Amino acid sequence: MSGMSSRLRTRLSREDGLRELDKVVQKYGVVNGKPFTFKDHEFQIEIIRDTRSRQTVRKCSQVGLSELMVQKTLALATVFPHKRAIFTLPTKDFADKFSKDRIDSAIENSEHYKSMVVKANNSASQKKIGSFTLYVAGSFGSNSAISIPAEILINDEVDFSNQEVLGKLSSRLRHAEMEDERGYRGMRSKFSTPTVHDYGVDGDFEAGHQAYYMVKCKCCQEWVLPNFFEDFFVPGYDGAIAELRRGDLSNPRYSFDKSILRCPKCRADLWPSICDPSRRQWVAKRPDAWEHSYQVYPWDAPKYNPPGVVIRQMGDYPLISDFYNFVIGVPHSDAENSFNVEQAFKDRISDVRMWEYLAGTLMSGMRNAGVVAGLDVGKIIHFVVKARVGKHWHVVYAEKIANTRGSPATPEILARIDYFRCAKVCTDAGPDITLVNNLVEARHQVSAVVYVRSIKGLQPFEVKGEGEVINADRTKTLKELLAKHNNGELRYMSRQDIRDEIFKHLKTTKKIRERSSDGDMVERFIKTDDEDHWVHALNYAQIAGMVMDFAPQGNIVGVLPGVSKVRVGSAADN
Repeated sequence: MSGMSSRLRTRLSREDGLRELDKVVQKYGVVNGKPFTFKDHEFQIEIIRDTRSRQTVRKCSQVGLSELMVQKTLALATVFPHKRAIFTLPTKDFADKFSKDRIDSAIENSEHYKSMVVKANNSASQKKIGSFTLYVAGSFGSNSAISIPAEILINDEVDFSNQEVLGKLSSRLRHAEMEDERGYRGMRSKFSTPTVHDYGVDGDFEAGHQAYYMVKCKCCQEWVLPNFFEDFFVPGYDGAIAELRRGDLSNPRYSFDKSILRCPKCRADLWPSICDPSRRQWVAKRPDAWEHSYQVYPWDAPKYNPPGVVIRQMGDYPLISDFYNFVIGVPHSDAENSFNVEQAFKDRISDVRMWEYLAGTLMSGMRNAGVVAGLDVGKIIHFVVKARVGKHWHVVYAEKIANTRGSPATPEILARIDYFRCAKVCTDAGPDITLVNNLVEARHQVSAVVYVRSIKGLQPFEVKGEGEVINADRTKTLKELLAKHNNGELRYMSRQDIRDEIFKHLKTTKKIRERSSDGDMVERFIKTDDEDHWVHALNYAQIAGMVMDFAPQGNIVGVLPGVSKVRVGSAADN
């Protein structure tokens, strides 16, 4: 009974403190020399008042969420003394810059927070605010915060962060004193512009109660939620909004500056209603969901994002996916960033008869330069064989092969390499380095592939030494595989169960774009699920084909027997 009473007191203390955060922020917060205010950002009030211990915000850019979270963090230092908080950003470089610019500025502008800071413990990565300790860390390039127990975890730009590190950081809340009704310990807030469906902030948003900032139309008096693709109207343009591209912005027939958002019900101009905070209200799509999640669109801060300004920003982004992600605040998957897994693509079955294909090579007595293979190594080997047909490659065979210490897969793999008379075979360099070494030693045409972040030269791969190792640009080779698949250049074997599994793995692999530390947009492939083995087996087979097509013949001859190590370079993130 006493334990239950203790938990109840802790919960009440936590909730009472959180309900007061908006007042604390307005009392002590200062931005650019002026007292913090929710004016023109009224949508933020309920987000900061929310007492739920798990909270996610899927948002567009430039709506003040980062500033709000800084102010929230400082308010927590006032409300919850003797606690530790971790505030993360994608990289350590970003985290240091953010800390010095946004957090330090918020502290310096407020006499209250400035008086609380312990100067002896005030660096970019760690701040002591009274008895409250704040750690500011990057998810890439810094693991120091992973070992710190914390009560509060705030993750900024989730989709551009290291998901594995974010998961480890969440585990730091397990010993937090604060506990909610469901047994969740500590507090966790995530917010980010989204990238692709089912990844990062989008997955967390879908798992939550999915609150939208709805509006009551002045014309029909209905509560509605405008949708960019269905309710955005450009005078002079009669096509689908989803078909608009940056090149259309210069078309004189389209009056982009007179664009409006229409009411989904009565089709009247909804903007006068949107601009009236008294007609706005958060409404949850799944009110019974325990974790809370919010969607923030640009028109939720209408003063700064009128329709003409919103649509004109399409010109700032070379890829339409970037416009949808950053400006509208929604995930977007298309042929540029996702493998097409529609049935029409599954039905592209190879018509190659391998017995005929191989018969020619048997008669010639030569290894077939038109057959390559790729392996993704693990406890289960994912083995793929591709045959060249004209200018394209067909996936003609795929198999999963068990691989254990007691029964290594080496003999079975070698038997298949010989049966298909593969001219080139590429395998990843681990995690079973013994198997990889045995394959490289046994067959001169086998090379271990090491994923790296960049390759000098025209080709996205570099053959090392006598060919026992190939460094391959992870992003560029996967991007090439994505393009070949979506352009219809790949056909797959007829075995349906394996083909279905391949497409399941393809679905989990997405290309996202993010800003590097120097501000440039860079591309990176991520996975929305752990199962992506077939994707890499296909990619290793593709690299084998590239080597056959482009590498000097002298460089595709493997090592001679007796080589005992595969020399792997600095690998990129898998």
